[in-house]
Parts: sequence; C-alpha cells; structure tokens
Amino acid sequence: MATKASSQFVMQAKLEQLPDLNHWIERLAAEFRLPAALVHRVDLCLTELVTNVISYGYPDGRVGAVKIQFWRQSEQVVLRIDDDGIPFDPTSYESPGLPAALSEAPDGGRGIRLVRHFSDELHHSAGATGNQLTLVLRATGTGTHWPAPSIAPHPAGTGSS
Repeated sequence: MATKASSQFVMQAKLEQLPDLNHWIERLAAEFRLPAALVHRVDLCLTELVTNVISYGYPDGRVGAVKIQFWRQSEQVVLRIDDDGIPFDPTSYESPGLPAALSEAPDGGRGIRLVRHFSDELHHSAGATGNQLTLVLRATGTGTHWPAPSIAPHPAGTGSS
C-alpha cells in the first residue's frame, strides 16, 4: 500500500497569522510539486475558511487554535481544518442570492460561495471541541462539487470576468 504524502500546520486563530499560512501553502506547492491552478484553489479556500474561523468562531474574544492537515493522493489533495471555535457548518450555509448589481450586494456570504465553487468535495463534522472541515481538490478539476451560480457570460470586451 502506498503511503500518502502529507504535511501539517498549526496556528493561533489570529489574523496576524495568515501570512504564515500563506508561506506554508507556498512550501507545500514546492515540496509536493502542485500545479499552479491547484495551488491557487488551495490558497483561496484555506485563506477564506481560516479567516472565517478567526473572524466568527470566537465571539467571546478568546484566541483559539487552528490545525490544518494536508495529504496528496495521486491527482488530488485533501485538506482538513480542525478548530476549537463555535460550531458552524459551511456545507449547510444558505448563500444569499446573487444581486442584480454589485452595489446591491450585501456584506459577507461570498467567501463560502467561492469555497464551494473551487472545491470538489466539502465535508463538515462538529465535535465536542469544535469543527472539522475536510476539502478535496482534484488537480484536473476547477471545483465541481458545488453547482456554479448561473450567470450569463459577458460578451467579449464588455465586462469583467
């Protein structure tokens, strides 16, 4: 049986720790020779999810801990985020509908939509001491587990991408 390549990162649940998380992701990319598109997806998903844990997981003001485990299995990576914050299941979160114009967009809610779009699988479990969130990202995919919002494409040269 082949062993899985793996790594682990533990941080305090503080926004000041995010650059350390980004450096760890850069080291993963080099060590495990991850394709650039996959690294982008890993970075986006981890940064968004860990920022949410830090921002919303500790309403009592305490500083918690976040542990991230990484496994590379063939053409996919698995990331598991364990935190000791309040229970929150991003897989059951109802994203607000898409506004007709950006100026009408409410604050918040877009990060989880991005994570759902860029991950291929997303699983949550709550325990007595916090949350465990597992993401699977396939190297050949662009995130297909969650249906992308239906947005009409912009005609060439007339809008943003």
